[in-house]
Amino acid sequence: CSVAGSTRVSNFLGSGDTKGADLAAKVSVTCAFLLSTLMGCILIFTPHSFFPSFFTPDENVISEASRLLPLLALYVVGDGIQISLNAIIKACGKQYVMMPIVVVAYWVVGVPLGYYITFIRHDGYMCEDSYFCGVTGLVMGLTTGTYVHMLLLAIVVVCSTNWEVESRKAKERLALEKHTKVTHQEDNQVDMRSI
Repeated sequence: CSVAGSTRVSNFLGSGDTKGADLAAKVSVTCAFLLSTLMGCILIFTPHSFFPSFFTPDENVISEASRLLPLLALYVVGDGIQISLNAIIKACGKQYVMMPIVVVAYWVVGVPLGYYITFIRHDGYMCEDSYFCGVTGLVMGLTTGTYVHMLLLAIVVVCSTNWEVESRKAKERLALEKHTKVTHQEDNQVDMRSI
């Protein structure tokens, strides 16, 4: 969904079809939501020991991984949507907004929350007495970070994307790229003649 969505949005922007770009963005996010929700449902409704048992025969590891699957099902949904939103932002040429969003989502929210839930909340020890103890606390922090990431990307796409402006910028980038290629080819031809 994300690669196809990015390609469709960028092609529509380059051709000046702003309605097509908007529709392609909506279809991309909708497909990502549906597919990631399907994957999340598979993780929820399949017996939780099924997938971990493919990777290890150790019952302790299978048990711990089985505890994580409901949380990972939520993670899969948020991650699928944020990847699609990420692709739309790239199609608009706004890669510069990604790093601050990632820093806030994961390094300001996700990792500290996971660390707090796992260690500080229990006096520095990984506990075993509640659902959000141990590895589950770390996964909870990163899942929360992923949803913050998704929300911030959605805000950028919904609130700050003017398809008319993005189309104009895409055409300017295309014209600059074409001019650069022509100049580079002329320079190469001059170099070849001097040899």
